[in-house]
Amino acid sequence: MVSFLYRNHGDGGHVAFLGIDIGSATTRAALIDEDLHMLALANSPTHIDGTFQTTVDDVHIAARKALDQAGFRFGAIDALCVSVSGVVDNETGRAFSPVLDWIDPMPVRTIVNKYISVPVFVANDAAAAAVGEAHYGAGMPYDRFALIRLGTLIETAMVMGGKPIENDELPTQACTEGEFLLEAHELIEEDGEHELDLSGIGLGRIRSSQVMEEARRQNPVAMRAANWLAERMTESLVESATLYAPQAAIIAGATQRDQLHLGKLVTRRLAETRSAIAGIPVESASLGNDAKAFGSAIIALQRA
Repeated sequence: MVSFLYRNHGDGGHVAFLGIDIGSATTRAALIDEDLHMLALANSPTHIDGTFQTTVDDVHIAARKALDQAGFRFGAIDALCVSVSGVVDNETGRAFSPVLDWIDPMPVRTIVNKYISVPVFVANDAAAAAVGEAHYGAGMPYDRFALIRLGTLIETAMVMGGKPIENDELPTQACTEGEFLLEAHELIEEDGEHELDLSGIGLGRIRSSQVMEEARRQNPVAMRAANWLAERMTESLVESATLYAPQAAIIAGATQRDQLHLGKLVTRRLAETRSAIAGIPVESASLGNDAKAFGSAIIALQRA
């Protein structure tokens, strides 16, 4: 649980940095000051079948709630960063996100500038989560670590010195949730003996969690699917290690139980690789989805 160091002190003379994460279900807004003190955290529902205007409204509502919590006005914001899944282009302020494909590419900077005129940066949500964990969560003991985030995309990010490493040669994606579910379907057909119900029960992540739950119950098909996912995650970590050897790997997204289960599988596979990172700890994230919003606020501060 996030705890705030102080709040409600008004904005007289203070500078604040706002981080916004637009997720498939929830839009989160986090506020920090120049000393990285957590000031506020708020959220509003994301209109997944929305329009340009509903997205503007989602972002504005979450931001307004966070500012009200801290007793700030929009004029106190020095810079702002928005995180989304997928490919982001900070130069143009756009994002190509499968979660937000009703606006593709998503004009993030234009959306924010509808209600506030400040520098607006764009970040990948895995990178934002990694920065958040680096400063406030599971990544605090490490100067350099890799984070793998389970979501619609199984994304990877590296952090060094509390900042995201931006290198085009680093892998940014282990696989997609759709590929994981497709692998599970194929394994069901190949097995022909054990059942695994993946009927339409909602979002893909719900079905993914169902696969992981069945794996914990020792369903052979689900166990093979989970092993396939762990292998893709391990490959991404090993590829990252050829450029920057992480001191640890952190698994974020999904549920805590999914993180722990996959962490054990990835640890085992890393040991089998006999690579430079074979013995690094694999840990669960501690901030949940809040890490993305707070990490975005820190990136706004870092880039301002």
